[in-house]
Amino acid sequence: MTGSSQKLLGIGRLATTWLFVSLLGLTLGCQYVRPTMNAPLDQFDPDYGYRSTNLPPSKTGSTDGLFIVSSFSGDGARASALSYGVLRELARTQIRWEGVDKRLVDELNIINALSGGSFTAAYYALYGDQIFHDFEYRFLRKDWESELRARIFRSPSNWLRLWSPYFGRAHVFSELLDEALFDGHTFGDLVAQRRRPMVFIHASDMASLARFEFNQWQFDLLCSDLSQLPISVATASSAALPLILSPISMTNYAGQCGYIPPPVLQEDKATAFGRQRANELRSYLDPEKRPCIHLLDGGLSDNIGMRAVLENTAYIGGLESTFRSLGAKQIRKLVYLMVSAETTPDPSQYMLNEIPGLMRVSRALVDIPINRYSTDTAEFMRQAVAQWRRELRQRPPGDESVFTADADIYFINASLTEVADPEEQARLMNIPTNLALTDEELDHLLLAATKLLRNDQEYQRLLRDLAADAATNLPALK
Repeated sequence: MTGSSQKLLGIGRLATTWLFVSLLGLTLGCQYVRPTMNAPLDQFDPDYGYRSTNLPPSKTGSTDGLFIVSSFSGDGARASALSYGVLRELARTQIRWEGVDKRLVDELNIINALSGGSFTAAYYALYGDQIFHDFEYRFLRKDWESELRARIFRSPSNWLRLWSPYFGRAHVFSELLDEALFDGHTFGDLVAQRRRPMVFIHASDMASLARFEFNQWQFDLLCSDLSQLPISVATASSAALPLILSPISMTNYAGQCGYIPPPVLQEDKATAFGRQRANELRSYLDPEKRPCIHLLDGGLSDNIGMRAVLENTAYIGGLESTFRSLGAKQIRKLVYLMVSAETTPDPSQYMLNEIPGLMRVSRALVDIPINRYSTDTAEFMRQAVAQWRRELRQRPPGDESVFTADADIYFINASLTEVADPEEQARLMNIPTNLALTDEELDHLLLAATKLLRNDQEYQRLLRDLAADAATNLPALK
């Protein structure tokens, strides 16, 4: 055998050995990489964890008297930027409420958030006013898509982990968010701060496309401890768009913590919204049928975040019961603020006499049903607010209520569909639904957020009423 032949044989053996070691590593990786995202709850306690009753009102922060419930929609970094722009405008708006000078953002009590909007909401809940100093460079002006691709395609260790059937691209995204944005913080850290707003991050249950909320009330059904869950896992689950990111799975420990379902979960509901929500929640109580809960993008169940308001109100039994369950008292002004970066379908994409490709068909299957669903939800919400306002005005005097006798409700729509200039609206809606914005796109979105709020008639009515209250020096109601 010649020296060249021996050298080739040696190289061949080395390659064979390397291939064997690689395959062994992949096999072991499949067995080893099986992350358990959520921890079990040792003992059920109705007063424990991340729930609204553990985030009390304060004189300088959010009170119950002016109760703002907002929703931050999905649709990528476009939604993150628009919701951030709205927060910034609220922070610039000075008010006087119950004898205290403050900003309107200080009265933000609840945020329903999903997908792109969840990054803004979670960051604000965690860091408060710091968001106005560093969120732009930490998130909005970063190319998260390139960061994620680099972790997936350029990391041999992730190649091994992604071979596992229990580990997916959304887990890589969660790790990236944990390191680069949320700094390892958990929902337990949000509880420890004891300050509002309460953020309800929404994902979608893959089995039913039902809304799955990251709060301890939802996790009680699973006998799971939300306080130990990283915030990054919730936001990555909420943004796990099918085909782009994999689902993230939660383990169902139901029946292991002594959880006692409340009577409201067992009651027959009078409306379709209420019955559907009750059935969805009851399904989690059977761990044999539902041992794992696989979560996808929150936009699949409610892309604007306001369906949660409708469903929860119907499920709990009306507006009065809903806010009583939140522990609220003496609400004088209830404000629903909808922030939506959702776009309208573009028929021009289907003008050519060609069979649409796979990517275009996939987008249509996801985007068009979501858009139609969201339009219906927004209209239902508008009708519901009008009905609730009538109910408040028709209450018999002297009735015990979480609302004061002069209570009013406002519905503010800060959505791209409300942009007045057709050219500007088209420019904003043509910003792709991804996790990367140009500086020009970001600047346009921030300016649009300011204009949308200032031009909204209900927002103007709210500011007028707040100014009138301050001018008459109404005492704080107790």
